[in-house]
Amino acid sequence: MAYRDSLITLLGDRTFSGSVQREGNLDAHYFNTNELLNGDQKNAALVHNGTLGHLRRINFTEAQLLNYQLTRYPLLGHPTEFVAYIEVHEEEELVRVYFCSSDEPWPPKHHVVFSAIEKDLGHGWKLKYALHNHYEPDTNNYVGILAPSMSDVQMFKMMKEEYALETALITNGFHTVAIENDDFHRFESY
Repeated sequence: MAYRDSLITLLGDRTFSGSVQREGNLDAHYFNTNELLNGDQKNAALVHNGTLGHLRRINFTEAQLLNYQLTRYPLLGHPTEFVAYIEVHEEEELVRVYFCSSDEPWPPKHHVVFSAIEKDLGHGWKLKYALHNHYEPDTNNYVGILAPSMSDVQMFKMMKEEYALETALITNGFHTVAIENDDFHRFESY
């Protein structure tokens, strides 16, 4: 059963649709403006009120990378996150993906991948995208927040500085937010 179908079975059509729609659309009132927001919530508000990032439907490549992770660890039974670093070599018209994940909820340390990316940059490759998935626990209907956490932003800033990362992508399996590197500093981070 596909992830989408599983969520509809668990949540029902109405709750499923509402959860996906809440994350996939701009909403100036994503958070009640009278609330005191923590850094992660501020980042979500910046995306969902249209200030930063671009919300869109998930694309084929993102869906295939997420599906790869879901074949390893089903999101509903064993939720995990991954980061996929997507490089391009324009002269050779090639794409390379480094995929970081584990059986733990959060991705592992990326030191091995960082060494490989550093070598690649000296041979005509560009770090075009860092794709990261978000999910929520069942109490929040599973559909991940389409905004970078403060930890995500810290990593994206470092990836821009060290490896010239162009765009950060965060997906929840239905929609993706694309954030250009010029905007990384505008988000809350540690």
